[in-house]
Amino acid sequence: MGSWADRRGRKLPLLLGLFGKLYYSAMIVLNATQDHWPVEYIVYTATLPMAFTGADVAIFAACFTYVVDVSSDKNRTIRVTILEVCYLASMPTGIALGSYLFTQVTNKSYATMFLINCSLLVVSIIYSLVRLEWRTSERQRPLSEAANIVTDFFDYKHVVDTFHTLFRRRSGKKRCFLLLLIVSMAFYTFQRNEKQMMYLYLQLVLNWSFQQISNFRTYQSALQDLALLIVIPVGSKLLAWKDGIIAMIGAVAHSVARMFFATAKTNSLIYVGGMFAGLGPIVAPIIRSMISTLVSSSERGKVFTMLAVADNAIPMLSGTVYNQVYKKTINHFPAGIYLVTIFTQMVVFLIFLYIHIRSRDQTYIHGGNDDDDDNSSFDIQPKAVDIVEQR
Repeated sequence: MGSWADRRGRKLPLLLGLFGKLYYSAMIVLNATQDHWPVEYIVYTATLPMAFTGADVAIFAACFTYVVDVSSDKNRTIRVTILEVCYLASMPTGIALGSYLFTQVTNKSYATMFLINCSLLVVSIIYSLVRLEWRTSERQRPLSEAANIVTDFFDYKHVVDTFHTLFRRRSGKKRCFLLLLIVSMAFYTFQRNEKQMMYLYLQLVLNWSFQQISNFRTYQSALQDLALLIVIPVGSKLLAWKDGIIAMIGAVAHSVARMFFATAKTNSLIYVGGMFAGLGPIVAPIIRSMISTLVSSSERGKVFTMLAVADNAIPMLSGTVYNQVYKKTINHFPAGIYLVTIFTQMVVFLIFLYIHIRSRDQTYIHGGNDDDDDNSSFDIQPKAVDIVEQR
């Protein structure tokens, strides 16, 4: 889908993903009203058909790529950060609002809840249709020019092009940096499945109630949004930090937070750890922004699709790892789950440290074989205030 979006535009993959989510919610409503249907029908009638549209992977890849396409070098990092804030803030607010509606308004009706979700998705689809451009560059061609729409989309060459984009030779060390940044995204997202285990850990070690954990989640989510909105703009624009430095700060903050979580004997230390953890999410938008400077506009869809896969698929593996670690250590060292997080975030830190050292005094020319339509000079770790784009 990413390769196809590079040729046809970002809007249609986004709409396909949104329609897939709309179909899923509508089928959940149908399943909820059919008392005699077994729960397995949800997989066949809702989950599998939705998966063929790309769903979350298509939505996230299209959104981030669209924002990067329509942004200049100076405001790219900030815009990607704002999109990341919207992405992260929607989860705790959605859970809190959904919990209230489910218990207080809808009389615990799953059908009504998913009808509300359907209505929100319809609004998203209408907005995307009306406000977004079908193509974000001149190289993207309209779908009407395709000889056959089906074969134009379902073409094995798209998969070949995606892997070719990742592994083809590039000037300087850009291929190495590109692959390292994708790996860093995989290791960064590994920690997201720690949340479920932390719930059990806080109940076991500090005897926290569900309400206490919910309050802590709200506190941590608020700090994450504030950190994204403040740290990245201040660091890149006012302090002129390179993006890699900001990412290293985020990785270290994640690790320091887990040290507090693992050793805390009082509630206040958990909140201190939450303060450091609030800085952690600054890593993801930095990765996306840096990757966008390594590839041409005609390659961004492919690369951001792989990023979306890392963002959505890795937690399936990490969930198993955290579960197994917690089961093995629950009797003698239940804080072992935090060692897993520290390890993964230190890998992220070392990747950015390597990139920072190897590219500190080097400027790469974004041209020739690396880009057919752009000739932009850039530093691999660009300062948001001094990148000059040459057309």
